[in-house]
Amino acid sequence: MSDTAFTLSPMTIAEVPRPTAAEPAPDRALEDGALDDSAAVETARRTIRRKTARAVLLDHHGRVLLLDRPAKIRDVGDRYFHTPGGAIEPGETPAEAAARELAEELDFQTAPSELGTPVATCYSLQQRIATGEFVAADDVFFLLRTDAARTPAATPHAWLDPDAMDAAPARILPRGLADLVRRLLAEGPPLTPIHIRW
Repeated sequence: MSDTAFTLSPMTIAEVPRPTAAEPAPDRALEDGALDDSAAVETARRTIRRKTARAVLLDHHGRVLLLDRPAKIRDVGDRYFHTPGGAIEPGETPAEAAARELAEELDFQTAPSELGTPVATCYSLQQRIATGEFVAADDVFFLLRTDAARTPAATPHAWLDPDAMDAAPARILPRGLADLVRRLLAEGPPLTPIHIRW
């Protein structure tokens, strides 16, 4: 797999599937002895590992559907926008999980085969506000071109192009999404998933 980096202002997207050394997964950090103080060790012990599948729904205007949510994780402000998706359940493929989540969250029906192969991956370490638990998530993203008319108006959401994402007052997660969309629009789906920053 290539380690080539593509510089897309204002950030770099690298074709690597795992977090960089600056963002070690909690269990790896413990194994490597990177966490020395007891608070950091306790954080790692309270961390839930989670694999998720998400969908980048892209319309013919170059806009992506983002769900508008009140903050459930720390350090994102009062609200944030994110792509539809969620945890991969036992026995599911990532594409099956993404299709199921689209149906559950948006009543958007699509077959897993329509999603193709993942176009991006992302690693995040989040702290839930309600419980204080940490969630280490490995996300995979699928691209699906669609029509805005297929999404229910009652669901709190927005269709944003990359420039609108950059200008949005609310946090867009993951932060590398706007540059990912710019690249997908310019080049189409990559041969190997692009790793984007949270």
